[in-house]
Amino acid sequence: MSSTKKYIQPKMVNWYDTKQLASTGLRSVISGEFGHYADKRELQAALRPHVEAVDFGDEAEIWIDYVSDTGDGFNSTYSIAKLVSEKKLKLALKNDVAGASENKSEVETQAGKIIIFGGDQVYPTPEMADYENRFKIPFGTANPYNESTHENNRSRMFAIPGNHDWYDGLGNFISLFCQKRRIGNWQTVQERSYFAIQLPYNYWIFGIDVQLNSDIDQPQKDYFQKIAIDKMKDGDKVILCTAEPAWIYFQMYSDNESYKRLKYFESLYITDDAYKLIGKKFKLVATLTGDLHHYSHYEEQKEGYINHLITAGGGGAFLHPTHLLPDKLTKQSDVNYSFQESKAQNEPELKAVFPSKKDSRNLSFLNFAFPWLNKQFVLFLSFIELLLTWVLQGTTYYATDGSFLPQLAKSLSISDSFNIIFKTLINNPLFILISVVLVFGCMVFTDTKRIKRLNLLLGLPHGIIQWLNLMFWLCAFADLFHPLFSNGHPMLFIIFTTLAAALSGGIVGAFIFGIYLWFGVYILNVHLDEGFSSLAHQHYKNFLRLHITKDQLTIYPVGIDRVTTNWKQSGEGETMKFEGPIPECHLIEPPIIIKNISK
Repeated sequence: MSSTKKYIQPKMVNWYDTKQLASTGLRSVISGEFGHYADKRELQAALRPHVEAVDFGDEAEIWIDYVSDTGDGFNSTYSIAKLVSEKKLKLALKNDVAGASENKSEVETQAGKIIIFGGDQVYPTPEMADYENRFKIPFGTANPYNESTHENNRSRMFAIPGNHDWYDGLGNFISLFCQKRRIGNWQTVQERSYFAIQLPYNYWIFGIDVQLNSDIDQPQKDYFQKIAIDKMKDGDKVILCTAEPAWIYFQMYSDNESYKRLKYFESLYITDDAYKLIGKKFKLVATLTGDLHHYSHYEEQKEGYINHLITAGGGGAFLHPTHLLPDKLTKQSDVNYSFQESKAQNEPELKAVFPSKKDSRNLSFLNFAFPWLNKQFVLFLSFIELLLTWVLQGTTYYATDGSFLPQLAKSLSISDSFNIIFKTLINNPLFILISVVLVFGCMVFTDTKRIKRLNLLLGLPHGIIQWLNLMFWLCAFADLFHPLFSNGHPMLFIIFTTLAAALSGGIVGAFIFGIYLWFGVYILNVHLDEGFSSLAHQHYKNFLRLHITKDQLTIYPVGIDRVTTNWKQSGEGETMKFEGPIPECHLIEPPIIIKNISK
């Protein structure tokens, strides 16, 4: 924040900006392929071979904040940053929330001595400039550095990487979070992309790095094994932080393997000591994650206690729908290993979501405003229309019976128009190629993770409709403009027809695309990402506030219906600040209470 360059508050990432989409997609492919050959986690272990757990075990009580999926638009990210920076927050249930009548009292919570970021600290890619603008400045200015704060009293910051943090091979994540830097009045202390934190009353936090859905690396397993052997006692309680809600993905997507890897880690190093590596067993009382940008809470029955499966990915990124979430996780019994059969005690039920499933369904209708929300995508479709028209017109310019658009203008019926288009198409390989790419692109875009062959059932018709839309506007404007420019102005006729068709085709094509997304996410329960990233919705945010005392662990799920959208900026560099009303927040559900169970 020392730069004197004027800071511009970032807007929500536009995922349908084709330049942005191509850049992110390329980075995703590169990081996925080369990450297996240059795993930074192994390099971290080699450079820092003796890393211990961070010890807060002597605290009489401790408050912890958990935030995930930050670093998108400024309004949403700074609103969360401001709330977690407040020394005290008073929280209560809203009147329309289940349990409000029994839990009317307001509770006062305190800012965490520890703040944990649960993955994807920046969007769309982990450039250091993006970390600076979308993460460091919002959180650093919300909780500015205070020289009077004693070093031992400074709040500690931890983070695990999500897939977006991994898109550069984890280089900038390590630089920011693993080199003991100061971010505002927070201090980073971890030395690897994973960590263990010792807490009072035999609680521990494990933060694991699952590197783009890969297996957990051996140095990381050695790290947690050593801590379990040297530091932990039989029956200790573990809060596990991971970068994705594997239990939900396993239920929704038949080919997802991340849940099996999560259960493997849990069975070996937490709950079962499956390979007899540590000689102890611990209780997994909560599993926290983000990646899905909403709040959900399932309860998994263990042997004599409950593991709370909580997704709290509302740190600033676009909202994900909740109405697609399964009410029960019925597939957990399918997880088997050579060393054990499934120990699923129940089919975990969905206890709470935020926003509500009703609100989530209603928000999906915003896809009807897709052209307005995604203007760059309109331009992309308009460009395709221009390209097709240029190819058709250019390759028929010297035809004896006239070039394409004049021929089209003279057609007497719809069938005549399509005869002209078809005749031109079969004699024009480039036109065929562009048309096939358009239709095939719509098929590839289709979400087939939940419904097989949906690319044929829905993607193919969608692609054909998009192609017909582009052709329709060429026919319509050729017929409209030809009489106006028939007397000696052929070039004006071509220019006006091409531009009008391109603009109309782009707008209507984007509207068709929005209808397609609404149909997918509302009717078919597919396009979990695409159907809501199109909205770039900055409201309905959340985070968790945890409190450990001698008697219990209490988890407060904090919801924000609307973030502040008018932060007033002043100052530069270290003096920069933002002023505005702190957004109202509330409990999403009654506090989750975990009694300090004995072994």
